[in-house]
Amino acid sequence: MILAQLPNPQLQPLLYTKVTKYILHGPYGVNNPQAKYMVNEKYSKCFPKEYRERTDWAENSYLLYARSDNGLVFECNGARFTNQYVVPYCPQLLLLFDCYLNVKISAGLGTVKYLSKYIYKGPDRATIEISGGMQDEIKAHLDGHFIGPTEAC
Repeated sequence: MILAQLPNPQLQPLLYTKVTKYILHGPYGVNNPQAKYMVNEKYSKCFPKEYRERTDWAENSYLLYARSDNGLVFECNGARFTNQYVVPYCPQLLLLFDCYLNVKISAGLGTVKYLSKYIYKGPDRATIEISGGMQDEIKAHLDGHFIGPTEAC
């Protein structure tokens, strides 16, 4: 369901085009020393990732995605991108929405922390007031109704 590799351009040309347009992380380093996340001449967002032949669970409950060293390379403006620079993506969603989508599978307590962080920040926050006496049940339902990202989709 989720991949972190360049698709074969001969077998999946449309998916390859979308991955190379939206899903590659970079350029940075020598090719772009003024990149947003450069700290002490190193990139601070853990890219490039290590090559891996299979997907495994990490200790922080996230997946370490398979990124095989299969020789596929995408070149753009002097920068070379391999599977080490591919952000995890869902092929079906990428083809459907034609935009950058940050997709991850996670499990465990880290997931609860991650989700809570986004539910309670900024405009996503919801406030409910509970008071005594007569209650307008319709108003209470409408005031307390919250649609999260999952329900909105």
